[in-house]
Amino acid sequence: MTLEITPAAVALVGLLAALLLHDFTTLKNRRLLVLQALAFAVGGALIVCPEIARRLARAVGIGRGVDFVLYPLVIWLVRESLLSRRRRHEDEQRMTELVRAVSLMNAREVGKRPTL
Repeated sequence: MTLEITPAAVALVGLLAALLLHDFTTLKNRRLLVLQALAFAVGGALIVCPEIARRLARAVGIGRGVDFVLYPLVIWLVRESLLSRRRRHEDEQRMTELVRAVSLMNAREVGKRPTL
């Protein structure tokens, strides 16, 4: 297994590092960051050791011509999927809190007539 340090590999690993650094400074969910770091580590290993990817591609009958396009796309999509899941969870929590607050504001005592 040989390392292939090409300008494309440097650019792609740089993209991984920049995305991970950005998310490390902006995200609060550390578990998500660990999962993202693991995914990026696998992606980075395939970038700098393309022989692994070539062997896997040959094993399943896929050529390597589009790898340069697929690596950053897959990495980006994994990142976006993880971020989307986190945002959706946070939005659901905020909506629950909002509905609860509105319900408490509009709550009346049982048997008490509303005032006009």
